[in-house]
Amino acid sequence: MKKYKHKSAKKPTERVGFYIALSICLVAVGLAVYSTYTSVSEYLKKSDDEYYSSLVEETVPVVQDVTGITEEETEYFDATLDEVPQETRERSYTLYETSTIPPTADVDASADLDSLSAVLKVTESLIYPVDSKSVLREYSEVAVYNSTMKDYRAHTGTDFVAKEGEKVYSMCDGVVNSISFDERYGVIVEVSNSNYSVYYCGVDSKTNVKMKDQVRQGDVIGTVSQIPCEKSDPTHLHVEIKVGDKLIDPLTVILSDR
Repeated sequence: MKKYKHKSAKKPTERVGFYIALSICLVAVGLAVYSTYTSVSEYLKKSDDEYYSSLVEETVPVVQDVTGITEEETEYFDATLDEVPQETRERSYTLYETSTIPPTADVDASADLDSLSAVLKVTESLIYPVDSKSVLREYSEVAVYNSTMKDYRAHTGTDFVAKEGEKVYSMCDGVVNSISFDERYGVIVEVSNSNYSVYYCGVDSKTNVKMKDQVRQGDVIGTVSQIPCEKSDPTHLHVEIKVGDKLIDPLTVILSDR
């Protein structure tokens, strides 16, 4: 009987060619999928970076120059709060350090003191620096609104009500360590002793004392003038007290009966 081969039978070389072509197709598909995945990942990463970058720019506050009064601040000296642009108001919520007065070398270094320990180093009772004995604004480490600067800042001193030209009395015994001018606080007279320094800010330039003068508690050191960064408030004397590098509340050591 004559034998016939099945028509669908293929030669071995044909089967090998088929598998080679199939492999090439699979590799091509894999490369295409990988390329697409890489492109999408890079696009998504770039989009995320742009998003978070814009988010940071929107949420991080702009820190204004704290070295002095800026031109933008002086522009609104005589404006009411409603007249200050919203953008300026939003940027003003930066906590400023109000005192740039350097510590004196004659004062005991007490930078690491806590508030209570610093107060207790003032062992004598201080007197009021002006006759009114009235407080216009108290000491505050928390930011409070400054109507002159149109912003919020710490108020690390005490403001005492006084008319311009009224006498300023030394609150303690000590030495006149410096008489200087600050663009924000005007003329500053510093009276120091071995434990602390008292800074009288907004004193008239014609002082009753000079550098290195010995003063006693109650001596007249000058008269009340103006404080540029608080000129929207009624006339007053701004007083700061430092024990080493630690600012304390002046009211805690006035008439303290120690």
